[in-house]
Amino acid sequence: MSTKKKTIIIAVIAILVVAFIAVAFLATQKSADYYTQIDNDCVTEIAPHGAMNYRYTLSAYDETGAEKELNFETSRILTDDAYLCLKVAPFRGVVTWAEVQFDEMPAAVQEQYGGNS
Repeated sequence: MSTKKKTIIIAVIAILVVAFIAVAFLATQKSADYYTQIDNDCVTEIAPHGAMNYRYTLSAYDETGAEKELNFETSRILTDDAYLCLKVAPFRGVVTWAEVQFDEMPAAVQEQYGGNS
């Protein structure tokens, strides 16, 4: 076998190994919960793709009260002032969301929203 063929085979194997490690790493990363309150002044209509027609850009808080600006897409306009729990995966961003009640959020998050609903 020529040196050129050996080099190509080694390069392909190296790429496959790196790809496998990256997929394994991403698959094991846990999502974090962030909490936000819907503000329909922060929604924009987007070109539809799949069932997604709207993009929200909102401040959200983790269980310690640390703030992060997050973007997520929806198929409809959500209920103004509703609270959401956003599941945020590393590299992928918001992967799912669900409406929650004020008293279901961590105390540090409730404090960010004034401590009352």
